[in-house]
Amino acid sequence: MAIRKFRKHMKPFIWFITIAFVVSTAVVGIMSMKNMHGRINNYAFKLNGDKIDRMEFERTKSNLNQNFSRYLGPNLDRDMLQTIAFDEVVNKELTLKLADELHVKVPSSEVNSQYNAFEKSIGNKEQFKKMLQVQGFTKKTFKDEIRDNILIQKTFEKIAEGIKPTDAEIEKYYNENKYTKYNGQTFEQAKEDAKNSIIKLKTTEEYFTLLEKKKEEAKITDIADEYKKFEPKVEINKDGYKVTNVDVAKKMLPAIAKNEDKETAEKQVKEYYEKQIGLLTKAKDDGIKINHTLPIDYQIVEYQQGMYNKIRESLKPTDTELEKYFKDNTIKYDTYPSAKADIAVLKVEPSQDDKNQAKDKAEKILKELTRENFAEKAKEYSNGPSAPNGGQLGWFGKGDMVAPFDKAVFEGKVGEIYPQPVETNFGYHLIYIEDRHDKEGKAKASHILIIPKVSENTIKAKEASLKEFEEKLAKGEISFADASKNRTDVVQSGVYDINSAGYISGLGYDDKLAEAIFKAPLDKIEVYNSNGGNIYIFKKLEEVKFKKATFNEVKDRVIEDYKNSVAQEKMSKYM
Repeated sequence: MAIRKFRKHMKPFIWFITIAFVVSTAVVGIMSMKNMHGRINNYAFKLNGDKIDRMEFERTKSNLNQNFSRYLGPNLDRDMLQTIAFDEVVNKELTLKLADELHVKVPSSEVNSQYNAFEKSIGNKEQFKKMLQVQGFTKKTFKDEIRDNILIQKTFEKIAEGIKPTDAEIEKYYNENKYTKYNGQTFEQAKEDAKNSIIKLKTTEEYFTLLEKKKEEAKITDIADEYKKFEPKVEINKDGYKVTNVDVAKKMLPAIAKNEDKETAEKQVKEYYEKQIGLLTKAKDDGIKINHTLPIDYQIVEYQQGMYNKIRESLKPTDTELEKYFKDNTIKYDTYPSAKADIAVLKVEPSQDDKNQAKDKAEKILKELTRENFAEKAKEYSNGPSAPNGGQLGWFGKGDMVAPFDKAVFEGKVGEIYPQPVETNFGYHLIYIEDRHDKEGKAKASHILIIPKVSENTIKAKEASLKEFEEKLAKGEISFADASKNRTDVVQSGVYDINSAGYISGLGYDDKLAEAIFKAPLDKIEVYNSNGGNIYIFKKLEEVKFKKATFNEVKDRVIEDYKNSVAQEKMSKYM
């Protein structure tokens, strides 16, 4: 359905908690001020009389900074970021109030389970404790954050429980997406997904309706001086429609990401909202219903979707128009070769003989090495990603590298090449210890990495060991889905879709494997050796041959595509 594209472009921010460990200078700064002065006003503002901790604001800002910096880089405007952060904090707190009103509960066992999982993922309890402190958390407040996170998730689930799409709604959604999202699927096959998609959409809209009501009633008071200019406020108030500084800031981000200057971006965004409000005021005259309890961006989307549907319904294309459209776009209606296959991916690891050969090679290279020729030899021999740079790794801290490498660097003599190859799970390293600061626990080094290569003998031995496994798969004694339970070297298995371009779902592009699958007969176990460390056992389940489309065969789809194309073109003046 083409209107989904509008939703992607127009979709407002939905507040979700993300617990991220980011060293935030702002958070550290707040903590430092507390340490220096003993006490400062410890809240950013009050929301309906409740104090909102400064740390909450600073953490939200820090997480937003991390997310937006990825694509905005130096164009990220800090004031805009803090305006959005202020709104995000308000959204969070009001959502938690909503959770309370909906009687959403979170058991302590669930909070403790997630806390333990976070702690385990870091691996070191002391390091975990320090990371919490940097973010301004204690064990208790971090558990509170986890609880809030779960509460918000369960609030969406609670709202979703009350949404029951009718069969007519589900069928309508399916028909709207029949030739896109559900192309090739019958109604019965797509019914459950269509139902869930409607529930997700309506859950989001119901959430925003409830949140907007709470925001209308909310009272923000006692704002700390440094946060006052970031308070949500109305920028445009026209014909009963309100656009806030938060709406404007969020809409400006894509323009700024494209190197548009701030003043131009702000002007364009405000002109956009002025135009959209003009359209919203005439929505009733256009026969389009809008839910005025939704945020302004959602109201705009509803108008655009309504206008889009109205244009589509008004189109009555002739066969001549449709046949021309089909002829111009025939490539999209042809059926291209595809297949479906069971595949088990077996990892071929270097044997001990392969490792010994790699070690022998490393020892021979070591005899040629000097400090002067190390960089050139690294470019010539190293299998590591640093080879083009002469094996240089730069400065790194103690514990940053895998244990055997780390031990050699911090125990070897500075200015010399380590006297023997160092084995790690990556292979064999020849290490030149360039410099080291023992007190600071830092070192500078270069290395040559020799990775053991899987030999033909190893591959043949692996293939020989597969005969019994292949027979059990052929007889159905072992399913591909459970292949890993039978052999520990099966790293991936299941049913995969393959297209004529060589793309295999879940495995990526592998034209040679795809070619082998297309050439294979149906329902026969085959083995393909990639010579790249993997052996594939597969059974082709289905195959679709190329077929040239005719107009009459795909006329219904052409009608839908033609209407969508014309409607999207005409919708450009409403965007």
